Amino acid sequence: MKIVFLHHANVCRGGIERMLCTKANFLAEQDDFEVTLLTYEQNDTPYPYPLSPKVKCVDLGVRLYSAYRYHYPMRYFVKRYLRYQLSSALKGYLNQYKPDVVVCTDKDANELNVLSRVSVKEKLIVEAHTGMIDHWLSVRRATNGFKQFIAKRELQKLQKAVSKYDILIALTKEDAECWNPFVNTVIIPNYYITHTDKFADLTIEKKRVISVGRLDYQKGQDMLLQAWAKVGSKHPDWKLDIYGDGTEKMALNEQILNLNLKNVTIYPSTTDIYSEYQQSDFLVCSSRWESFGLIIIEAMSCGIPVVSFDCDNGPRNIITNGIDGLLAQNGNVEDLAVKMNEILENVSRRQGMGNNARKNVERFRDENVIKQYQELYQKL
Repeated sequence: MKIVFLHHANVCRGGIERMLCTKANFLAEQDDFEVTLLTYEQNDTPYPYPLSPKVKCVDLGVRLYSAYRYHYPMRYFVKRYLRYQLSSALKGYLNQYKPDVVVCTDKDANELNVLSRVSVKEKLIVEAHTGMIDHWLSVRRATNGFKQFIAKRELQKLQKAVSKYDILIALTKEDAECWNPFVNTVIIPNYYITHTDKFADLTIEKKRVISVGRLDYQKGQDMLLQAWAKVGSKHPDWKLDIYGDGTEKMALNEQILNLNLKNVTIYPSTTDIYSEYQQSDFLVCSSRWESFGLIIIEAMSCGIPVVSFDCDNGPRNIITNGIDGLLAQNGNVEDLAVKMNEILENVSRRQGMGNNARKNVERFRDENVIKQYQELYQKL
């Protein structure tokens, strides 16, 4: 079976890129799969995660981002021309390669439409890694009527675009229900790469809390720092280490100074995040919303519990509150601090939650979840 994963570019050390690379590696090692990672804006940038030599990498060389060098109205016409180029390049590739299934991970309605218009025989799948909540919140966060109109129009365009696909893969039941009116859905969660011999030793207290994620508004590190100001003042011998890159890094460093936080450090993202989980006592997730929460299952697989906001809608589908982690009221900084102190101050409970986390997260092991993808592709 020939399967193509279409993503604009694999350059970031993000969850989508990690899922794509590990899934492609796994499937390429199976005798009945021929796997291609197809991009159009890679621009000779190395892939951020290791790839099997059996995975083919093809870039169509259409740089849609170059349109942003221009101001409107010129940008509008450049975008149209570049999408025409993408359509021609994609059609030519599909006609020559003749894959059985094409999986698209982009969330832009225009790019989704390009694929659906040029595809003839291939089965088309779209993976909803961001979730409908992401698009709803874009509408709600609009600061004026015009921006809200634009956000609503983009959401409607996206809903119409996905309706042309055979299947949409949602990460949770709640998200699938949001997409169901527009497209047939299948629920397949994210997964973690199995590390059976690498667990955190919670009998040794590291006095270290870890947070991992892109540094932006969604991930809520600003609220985490507010909560840590309450935790750190009570437990000055503990430290908070944040791993990630993003546009909010400067603002977060300023916040650290303004709050006079002594034991907080922001580190760049790393490809060896499992080692950092194993050297921590627990993970904290401060996201305002999450379609799933890849970092949560990764941390739990290393045997550490998780404290997370009960945001829409991923964390509650992973964490069993009070058993393998704690859920704080969404957006409530005070409650997040209380929950962190609750785990931080109770060693035996932290150890018990860590053991439960390692066991309960087994359902998200890569070998278990990727089998669901295999079955879906073969069924199509």
